[in-house]
Amino acid sequence: ETATRDEQLVTPRCGANETATRDEKEPVAAAVETVPKGAPVETADPTQTAAATASGAGDPGTPPAQVTTPSARREQLEQNVEDPWVGLSDEEAYGRVINEAWDSVLQSHELPDGRPAHVIASKDSSDTCDREAWPRVAVSLDVSETRMERVDSLPALWLRNVNLGGNLLQSLDGLSELFPRLLSVDLSLVDLSSFSGAWDALALCRNLRAISAEGASVTSFEVMRRMERLESLELLENSVEELDEIEKLAACCPSLVRLDLRENPVVLEPGYAASIQEHLPLLTWHDNQSTKKYVAKTIDKCGYTNLNAEVNAVDGLYKNEHCSCLEGNPCIEKETCVDWENREAVAAEARKRKGLRDERGKQL
Repeated sequence: ETATRDEQLVTPRCGANETATRDEKEPVAAAVETVPKGAPVETADPTQTAAATASGAGDPGTPPAQVTTPSARREQLEQNVEDPWVGLSDEEAYGRVINEAWDSVLQSHELPDGRPAHVIASKDSSDTCDREAWPRVAVSLDVSETRMERVDSLPALWLRNVNLGGNLLQSLDGLSELFPRLLSVDLSLVDLSSFSGAWDALALCRNLRAISAEGASVTSFEVMRRMERLESLELLENSVEELDEIEKLAACCPSLVRLDLRENPVVLEPGYAASIQEHLPLLTWHDNQSTKKYVAKTIDKCGYTNLNAEVNAVDGLYKNEHCSCLEGNPCIEKETCVDWENREAVAAEARKRKGLRDERGKQL
């Protein structure tokens, strides 16, 4: 053999021509690999691990095959894990996301009970996190403020909603591949201007209906990509200034019905409201205000019946209203009295029964 000891240490762990025996190798901990800066750490894919565990396949002593690319993880998800919301259409699922109508809410360290869940990841890095259970139950995931830098560090999941807010993200690459059914994403307090390709990654999510990016350093829609199905865009406290940005936004989001640009300089520009009406006529909710016009129903659609019936009323009271004699006060109108001829006696008996007295203590 001509290979030196140093050459053997960098031999690929799964190389086809590996000739060294198990006893001849150095311990795994002794091997050192160089990982490019910013690349995701190579870890066992939870979707594959969960599937292998459920099927009972594989040697328990052999680690599962490692899947690193988002597309490969998605393929493993589609092959091995059933969608927890497989019976819901996108419209039904989006309705649940809007109303936060989760079947269950699960902290990341808790064991799932099998129901589709909104999973909340721990913000404490010292807490244990059972990611292997996520693919089987997670339909919504909150990983906000968890110091995450890359989306592709997450496993592939059947998510409809994901909250990535408050993280120092450097990339959104892999978002569409890891979450193929994604409908809503929250990027609030993520500096979208600090890295490129954010709008490209969002546009690849073909079913995306809602984006929330409060305080995300959005200044323009110049690099925004067309998103046919996007219905809701919340961009509070950003830095959109120019009025012509509204036209660019409308060209990219033709289905938009909800828009919030409060606390952006553009809302103070003359002609802002007119520009919104011209370019985004489908909006039903704008800057936290409904734009629906109230149309009064005609009388035949109000559900009222017998409005033309003859009634005998006194001072707005119908004749079957309560008789005041029964409370101790003689009625003054015959129409409302149950015993007009004996109203004084009925009222006196009521006062006696109630024990009513005047200011001197005399029984009334």
